[in-house]
Amino acid sequence: MTTDEMTQAGDHLQSVRQFRRAYEAVYAALPWLDMAVWDDDPPAFPGYARDYDLPAIKAADAEPAMVDALAELRAEGCQLLRYQPELSGSLEALSPLLVEMAREKMPLVLLHTDVEFDEMARLAAQYPQLPIIVESGPIKILYFLAHLEELMGRHGNVYLCTYNFCNWLGHERLCAKGFGKRMLFGSHRPCYNPHAAMGPIAMGQLTWEQKCDLAGNNLRRLLGMPVIQPPEVEFVPPPPFIVDVHTHSGPPGRFPVADEADDFTERSWLEFMDWCAIERINICAYESLVDAAESPKEYSRSLRTAGAGRISYYVVFFPNQGLEHLARIEAFLDDPECAGIKIHPSWHEVEGDDEAYGALYELAERRGATILTHSWDTSPTNPVQYMSHPNRFRPHLAAHPGVKFVLAHAGGRPGSAQAVVRLCAQFPQVDVDIAGDYYDNGLIEFLVDKIGESRVLFGSDMNWIDPRANLAPVLAADLSDEVVLKILRENALRTFG
Repeated sequence: MTTDEMTQAGDHLQSVRQFRRAYEAVYAALPWLDMAVWDDDPPAFPGYARDYDLPAIKAADAEPAMVDALAELRAEGCQLLRYQPELSGSLEALSPLLVEMAREKMPLVLLHTDVEFDEMARLAAQYPQLPIIVESGPIKILYFLAHLEELMGRHGNVYLCTYNFCNWLGHERLCAKGFGKRMLFGSHRPCYNPHAAMGPIAMGQLTWEQKCDLAGNNLRRLLGMPVIQPPEVEFVPPPPFIVDVHTHSGPPGRFPVADEADDFTERSWLEFMDWCAIERINICAYESLVDAAESPKEYSRSLRTAGAGRISYYVVFFPNQGLEHLARIEAFLDDPECAGIKIHPSWHEVEGDDEAYGALYELAERRGATILTHSWDTSPTNPVQYMSHPNRFRPHLAAHPGVKFVLAHAGGRPGSAQAVVRLCAQFPQVDVDIAGDYYDNGLIEFLVDKIGESRVLFGSDMNWIDPRANLAPVLAADLSDEVVLKILRENALRTFG
């Protein structure tokens, strides 16, 4: 390492320390009150998960027999009730209890996977005095942002729990629409890392009052508790140094994204990157992910021009497109602004071990190009995910030991974690990124311990997912500054150059 490189590395390590201190100072000052503690949902990574000492309120499962017992429940410390279909029965069966809850203004929590949005709207209209809190279920709530906005716009008694609410700039969006007083901090701990929910608030582009409201004061007002007004602590990020290896651009077609707005420009992208200390991003244009004929270079041109060396793009490989398509892929690899090759077996509905990928691995190995693939656990709600299970990549990796390979999302869910560990143990050319909504408590520490500190890369899934939800668990992880620097920067430089 040259003297200049050593100086630069020292500067980046200082940036890590500055970033961690800046984030910790803000989250330590905010008046957190957690409405979503699920003690019956244990962490998937015992031994790596941490206990978090955050103020919280007590909840219970709503049951028809609780009629005339709300005062007793409150005396026992219970502040809200959750609708659990297997225990609560139908909403109609709960009608007497809901009448009493509305009279007493005791909030009812509904998971969006348990109750359809039109049913929530009907319930909110039927019981206008009943505070209804929408909380994320196991399926991504980010897909339902438009439904949430409509529901909250029509019904002033509907609130949103911020657990797993990870839409890019989603907190700022809802606050700008006038819903900021109805957003309630929740973490779903101990299973999930509360910093995933804390990060977008603590690092939010919000006023201090808004941050305090979202962190706990909104919930305190709803429950009739006195609010807490701590002195303001400003979030001051360090100069950009992070490399985000997994981002997107373009409309996903499933929910609103920040860069669809007319006033959200290339400059807005770069300003947000600066706010999160992100120096560089590798971007996959949505249009080139869905159409092999679309050029990722063209769809990223305006961002790359504005970014002046801060933006690289992925070229997307479509299986079964023939030699002409492969030649097109190779031509893109000649461009120094091409970061590598993206594959998505689930999206393209071709299993990751299909022989159609063989020629691509051969090309990538020959050219020294990195392949980044979508990976996920099998999913009953999204059956095509089996095509991207980590085990699916084993045959091609065995046949091409020189290829550089990144498992995006690190397998996506805990069910595939051991398969990821085994794959990485067998194939040292495999790294993982932490993009997506994989927020399990202890995940970062687990990956570092089981796979290696030099093989975990930072990714966010922006413009779909807010990078602050992925950054905060890394900044707060029980890891040294040196290891955090590897995750946030150095590993990406090694893997992608």
